[in-house]
Amino acid sequence: MISKQQTTLLALLVTANLIGAGILAMPITSGLTGFYPSLLMMLLFAGGMFFSAIVLADEANISKDSTFNYPSLYEKHLGKVGKWVAVAANILILYGLLTGYLAGGSKVIVNIFDIAPEWKSSILLALFLLLTTLTNTGMKFIKHYSMVTMVLLWVAFFTLVAISFDGIKEDHIGYTDWNYLPMAIPMIVTAFHFHNLIPTLCHDANWSKDIWKPLALGMAVGFVMNAIWIYVGIGVVPQFGDISLNSARLEGVPVTVQMSHILTTASFAIIGMIFSIIAISNSYIANGVGLKDFSKDFLGNSFNIHNEWVIISIAFLPPLVISYFFADIFLSAISVAGGIGIVFLFGILPSIISLKKTKSKMMKAISIFFLIIFSITLVITSLQTFGIIHLEPNAPQNIQHSVAH
Repeated sequence: MISKQQTTLLALLVTANLIGAGILAMPITSGLTGFYPSLLMMLLFAGGMFFSAIVLADEANISKDSTFNYPSLYEKHLGKVGKWVAVAANILILYGLLTGYLAGGSKVIVNIFDIAPEWKSSILLALFLLLTTLTNTGMKFIKHYSMVTMVLLWVAFFTLVAISFDGIKEDHIGYTDWNYLPMAIPMIVTAFHFHNLIPTLCHDANWSKDIWKPLALGMAVGFVMNAIWIYVGIGVVPQFGDISLNSARLEGVPVTVQMSHILTTASFAIIGMIFSIIAISNSYIANGVGLKDFSKDFLGNSFNIHNEWVIISIAFLPPLVISYFFADIFLSAISVAGGIGIVFLFGILPSIISLKKTKSKMMKAISIFFLIIFSITLVITSLQTFGIIHLEPNAPQNIQHSVAH
């Protein structure tokens, strides 16, 4: 049994992981497909990610191993191929997310402070050095840092919502473009991704079968906060125009940048920047720790490489290089990490494990359902990523010319 206090603390950890950089990207693609279609997909994929979390938590509880890791789990159920596919997916997720956070964070700073273009590379490098240094300071400091910044993040979130409410336009909320819906799904999946935290949560819950309670509570709170935020973001920022969700998509900037241009109060600009940078830095640090640990384990066991600087370089330099050469990659990087990496590692593979293990007809049906849903998402995102299909938002005829430019 988990106490009520422990349930609440673990649930807060889940919610903290859900309120990250994905929340800055989700209103853009969600707004271009519409609030109500996106809300429907949020319900569907929150359910899917909760289902996969329960499957993985059950596996962690069975192992009762503090060093439980997903490549070993997938090797156990799916053989060597499963292990190496999981390794590849994990690399894609972590590199993709860190790249997106660096690109998005530097864009926030450049746009809000109206910094000259020639300083963009310096801002990116400074942000990289700061976040990577924080990531490598040790878990004791990171835990204290995270506690402080999470309080600031929550205060900033609710302050931004309060400031923004008067600027919401109901006609923005009613907009729909069902054809663009597949492009919103990778961001939604990313916004409900906390699965790298599951082994730690299970350990902290003393391998209790009641682990589903904090998972459900944490996801429910995260769902409400994400729903409020996309409502506000869509309501304030028009879908198309010079300052719009579509221009944010094309420029690769978080939604708070466009909101600050519309809600021109100094308080929104300052709080919006604080919220954006904290969300991005917390997400970078959380995933950066995971990437460093993964790299240390992988390089040490596979190539006998144990040098700390080599491990840090291999873990953190690729995202810096990619974000330097592809400055507008914020949305694309998160989309690939979510729609391919997270969907595969934390959607498709857990559904296969559940399908193999369960004896219940109902659970088999649920496993098949989510396996199909996640597989369709993987296929569409892959086709879009490799340019085989090209989904674009349906701009109204009278502004298509300005959107094209």
